[in-house]
Amino acid sequence: MAKVDSQIAAHPLSSERVTQAHAVIEAHGGTDDSDAISRELASRGLPSLVELGRIQARSSFSWWRLHRKRRALLRRADR
Repeated sequence: MAKVDSQIAAHPLSSERVTQAHAVIEAHGGTDDSDAISRELASRGLPSLVELGRIQARSSFSWWRLHRKRRALLRRADR
């Protein structure tokens, strides 16, 4: 379990920069003002919306696989 948890912690989708970028996006609520979001991301030195999309596209499957593995380990531990 510790190995999977460390892999999740080291994953690109759980990096500090990506987490902060997602917080900026969420702080803007449901607005569609991508220009304001892009400016704030750039001012903080965080990945752009395009870069976040690329990271998401490249990393989603491995993120899903790690969490699936973690859930399986938890189910086995509960037996």
